[in-house]
Amino acid sequence: MKTTKFITSVFSILIMFCFALMFTGCNNDDDGNIDNPATITYRVAEKVSTEISGSNMYEDKSLYNYLDKRLIEIIELDKENGTWVEDRKTEFDYEGDWVYSTRFYKDGDDWVEQEMQSSQEIKIVNGKVVEIKYTYMNFVSRQVFTYSGSKLIKVESYDNGELHYKYVCTYNGENLQEIIEYSYYEGVEELDYKYEFSYTNGNLTELLEFYYNNDIWEISDKTVYHYSGNKVIQIDDYDYYNNSWQLDDSIYYSYNTQGLLESISESGDGWTWEEIYTYEVGVGNYKLIDEDGSYYEIFNYPTTQRMSETPVSTDDRKFKLKQFLLR
Repeated sequence: MKTTKFITSVFSILIMFCFALMFTGCNNDDDGNIDNPATITYRVAEKVSTEISGSNMYEDKSLYNYLDKRLIEIIELDKENGTWVEDRKTEFDYEGDWVYSTRFYKDGDDWVEQEMQSSQEIKIVNGKVVEIKYTYMNFVSRQVFTYSGSKLIKVESYDNGELHYKYVCTYNGENLQEIIEYSYYEGVEELDYKYEFSYTNGNLTELLEFYYNNDIWEISDKTVYHYSGNKVIQIDDYDYYNNSWQLDDSIYYSYNTQGLLESISESGDGWTWEEIYTYEVGVGNYKLIDEDGSYYEIFNYPTTQRMSETPVSTDDRKFKLKQFLLR
């Protein structure tokens, strides 16, 4: 599907390693004032994935470990004969504005560093990702992010120093309105794709995708977002075929009693897939450093919580452009 192709165009070269996502956090307010209750934040502690295909079932688990507010380790486990077994892990090192990752595999009781021909680097300045660099042997790919205040307005991708593609974003007030994608061949700029966003009461409700063909923008795909309150509960992807919309895929989202994303599920002919999330109290940069990409970040997860008898989540409706581009 074309929308998926767009979303994964940036993500495809990063999915095997950690890469950046925007993190929206807040400081704990612990002044004891009942009228201004303390803010409780949560960070991802565990993710369990289950896929059933025919008579086969595949299960894996990720454990997220932090030092203070920084994610420093992701341990991956596989299920063998009903028992979780450590298989591999990724460690993160912080040097100034840069974050580096190192991968290991389990050999008996020991962790052994993998001999990698590739490396991943992320530059974070003032809570914003400004550059991602991926190196594989003699190939270097860079994504450079440009902001206007808090808004991401441009993403440029370079292969070995040459501009390969560019996204230019426009807004209507606070809402992302349009993205134009340009491609470059031997330095010549060409229009490639266009993405238009629609909102209802501030909630992103529809994304339309167009491709440029003989000086005309032709429609190709549509994504529709369904909500319960301000939380996305379903995303439907459609293909435009024979002058009509054909449903291609649906993904479902559920939340726990604290308003945090609990599960993501999807199913098809003879298969089902689900991810379940567990949290711990604390602040972490999971949304900046996450090796799995987390496409559901589009609706601002995980969220902060106010201490009260009935926890109420913060506003989850704001569309996060960086998360969209890095899916």
